[in-house]
Amino acid sequence: MKKFGLRYSGPYLAMVPGMLLLLLFSVYPTVFLFKISFQQYSPISAVNPFIGLDNYIDVFQDHNFWNALKVTFIFVVSTVILEFAIGLVLAVILNRLTSGERFYQSVVLLPIAMAPTVVGLMFRFMMNDQYGIFNYFIELLGMSRTAWLSEPHLALPALIVTDIWQWTPFMMIILLAGLKGLPDEPYEAAMIDGASSWQSFRYITIPQLSRIIYITLLLRTIDAIRIYDSIYMMTKGGPINVTSTMSWIVYDRGFKFLDFGYGAAICIVLLVIVVTLLTLVLKKFDLFEVEGRS
Repeated sequence: MKKFGLRYSGPYLAMVPGMLLLLLFSVYPTVFLFKISFQQYSPISAVNPFIGLDNYIDVFQDHNFWNALKVTFIFVVSTVILEFAIGLVLAVILNRLTSGERFYQSVVLLPIAMAPTVVGLMFRFMMNDQYGIFNYFIELLGMSRTAWLSEPHLALPALIVTDIWQWTPFMMIILLAGLKGLPDEPYEAAMIDGASSWQSFRYITIPQLSRIIYITLLLRTIDAIRIYDSIYMMTKGGPINVTSTMSWIVYDRGFKFLDFGYGAAICIVLLVIVVTLLTLVLKKFDLFEVEGRS
C-alpha cells in the first residue's frame, strides 16, 4: 500500500463517490449548458449548428428578457427583505419564550415542510375570485371580490405573499439558531450599565449576528432568483408577463418552444449574475475570514 502511495488514501477514497456525483450532476450539465448556448440547439433536430454569440445577442435584444430581469429583481428584493424582517421578529420572540418553544417552532416551520408546487396550488385555490378564502374575508369587510391572479397589478404581489408565507420560517430558524449561540455576558454588562432592550438589540445582538444575517440573506436571495414552481402553479407567467421571471422565460423558450440554445444562453447570463452577486457579497463582508487572523 505504501509503495503505491495508498497509505493515506483512505479519506480521499471515501470522497470519490461524492465527487463523481458532483461531476455528473453539476459540472457536466454546466459545461454542456455552456456548449449549447453557442449553438442553434433543439432536441428534435439532427443538426445543431454553431452560431457563436447569436443567442446572447438575441437575449440582450429581447424585451421579454429585460422585463423578466425587472420582475425578478422586484420579486427578490421584496421577498428577501420582508422575509428577513418577519423572520427576525419571530426568532426574537421564540428566543424569549420560557415554555412551549418547541411547539411554536414546529407550527411556524410547517410551511417549509410543504413542496413549493403544493403551496402554489393551495394559494391558487385560496386566491380564486369565485370561491377563494381571501375573497370570503374581503366580502366580510364589505368589499367586492378581487381577481388576485388575473389582475396585472395584483398577480406579482400575490406571488410575493405566497413566497413570504413559505420561506419566512427558513429565515427564522437560522436567525433563531444564531440567537441561541450568543453569549450572555455582553447583555449582563449592558444591563448593569443601564442599557435598554432596544439598545442591547441594536448594539449587541445585530453586530454579533451580522455574519449569520449576511449568509442567510445571500442564501435566500440565490434561492429566490430561481423561483419557478409557484409561478407555474399560480400564474404561468401572466397576466401579460407581469410574473414572468428569468426562470420562467428559460422554461418558456427552452421547453415550450424547444429552443434549448436560447434558453441555455439565458441560464448562463443568470449564472453570471448569481456568481457576481455571490463574489461581491463575500468580498465586501469577508464572510469566511478566519477569526483572529492578523
